[in-house]
Amino acid sequence: MKKITLLFFAMLTLLSAEAKVIKITLTDGTVKVFTSTELSAIDFNDDGTMTVTTYDGQQLPAMDADLDMIEISDEAVVTAIYPDTLSFNINVDGIPVNLHTNRPIMKMNYVYPSVDPWGDPITLSGTILIPEEIWSGTACSEGILMVNHSTKFHRDEAPTISNGELENMLLANPLYPNYIIVESDFYGFGATVRFPQAFLQGLVNARSSLDGLLAARELLDAQGFDYGALCFNIGYSSAGFDALAAQKLRDLEYADRISFDKTFSGGGPSDVREAYRQYVIIDSTAYNAVPLLLMVCTKEIQKLDDISYADVFQPYISNRIDELILSKAYSSWPVCDSIGREKKVHEILSETFCNLNSPESKRIQDILDSFSMTNDDWTPDSTQRIYLFHSRGDDYVPIQSARPMIPFFKSRGFEPSLIPGKTRLQTNFLVPNMGHLSATLIYYIQTLAAIAAWPQMYTDGKLNPVYQSILDCTSLNDPVAVLRYFDSMGIDCRTIINGIIAKIGELSGEEGGSIDPIELTMKLNEILAKVGLTMQDLAEMSYDSGIDIMQFFKSLIQYLNETPQTGDAEVMRRAMQNTTQMPSEANEQLIRQWLTDGGVRLK
Repeated sequence: MKKITLLFFAMLTLLSAEAKVIKITLTDGTVKVFTSTELSAIDFNDDGTMTVTTYDGQQLPAMDADLDMIEISDEAVVTAIYPDTLSFNINVDGIPVNLHTNRPIMKMNYVYPSVDPWGDPITLSGTILIPEEIWSGTACSEGILMVNHSTKFHRDEAPTISNGELENMLLANPLYPNYIIVESDFYGFGATVRFPQAFLQGLVNARSSLDGLLAARELLDAQGFDYGALCFNIGYSSAGFDALAAQKLRDLEYADRISFDKTFSGGGPSDVREAYRQYVIIDSTAYNAVPLLLMVCTKEIQKLDDISYADVFQPYISNRIDELILSKAYSSWPVCDSIGREKKVHEILSETFCNLNSPESKRIQDILDSFSMTNDDWTPDSTQRIYLFHSRGDDYVPIQSARPMIPFFKSRGFEPSLIPGKTRLQTNFLVPNMGHLSATLIYYIQTLAAIAAWPQMYTDGKLNPVYQSILDCTSLNDPVAVLRYFDSMGIDCRTIINGIIAKIGELSGEEGGSIDPIELTMKLNEILAKVGLTMQDLAEMSYDSGIDIMQFFKSLIQYLNETPQTGDAEVMRRAMQNTTQMPSEANEQLIRQWLTDGGVRLK
């Protein structure tokens, strides 16, 4: 027996390097499934039993098995199927949002082959969430939601172990969309929890998601499920970065096997280097465990063995990295509490890494820059659709680290628009001063609305003819065209708009009279100031979302001075009596110059 044990150990050592799935069939017919990265040893005892020792030193009870009952493979394998429930009860900035809805699901955990951050084969784990209606066959699946999980710290937060707010919002919302969720644990959680995670480390998590999606399709096919034709790629916060990374890697390597109907990326740092720089410059973040996690993962995954944690962090943190981060024993907020939620970035990072001009800091910045989604190594596939979302007031992920995606996509032929379906790039950078968590609700409401409406709006990838006719009547760079469309439906938009203009006059302390374009702009600035914004902010936000605000003003004034095609002429005359003539080219240039003084980029 000892000889067999030694031979098996030799074989296991070889196979562990290749990260296989090990299935052990017991004498009672049950099957135990492990990944080679989970196992430390398998001992065949003299009494005919087998003892399994896991990587963390735990021994499973002796099992009756024999060598020929062990199967080693690299296929996707279901490890557990059990009932679960999703509930729409979330917490937004300390405020509970409870819709008191729940949805029974079946949860299918599985393991599948992929590669680690250095390209070596490894076995990862993931989960598939199937609404009970689809599981039982009383409803059909519209498609798959490939979810990239958001920032995790604790080992028990892995998707295979617990359901996050993201999954609850996607399936347990009142719309009850009929989709199947596929979600990877990512490297560093689940089957690979013994290893450091790859937080914001380029394409590492993207490959985990894509390989997990391919394996999930195989398993669903094997289980006899028609998972539907649609496939969406979803992620918010760090997962917003991972969703873009998954889109990039799909375009580069997986285009022949995977196509997304739309990628929904929200609240993510597409430029990781700029996120690091902003943390240092602003010297603050409402989620100060993130700079800590970013630096630890960069050191571990990039194998920066010549840098010690004492070099990177303040002393009260550097000697606790194993406890706070690498052990995965704490969730994020206990980590924040442990280091002090009030701590500034310079009280977390060492002076060297708070000096953006130091050689050590520049080295880290160069590494982080290589992870950016805006590098020239990606030419986005023009057949894919992208949705980008970010709040200007994001207190976790600086907006400066997200905005570079706009010029990146524009330079590659993607014209941004607020209107779904108008172009391949839909954007929303108009959310003004909401924090990261508050803005989550807006992101998911818009994502939910899209995936719920998609089966009605699109057929075989083509827009519903009714919706297409509305888009055909509007101009991408002229939102006023929408007003003309409403006019043709009998809606008196001019009266509504002139009422708003009159109200602006009242709010600025003036009554009646004509309003000059420059004067109107100044009055708007006064009103915006009351909510902490300026016209410069509005112009920048509009630019990011595909609107040229000067073209909008120009078109609006032209529209207000047009002769109405329908309606009571006298009503229209009274409604238009306070409108002005089109701004001259000189006035338009003055307004543009005034707006761009603050660095606002306009077309």
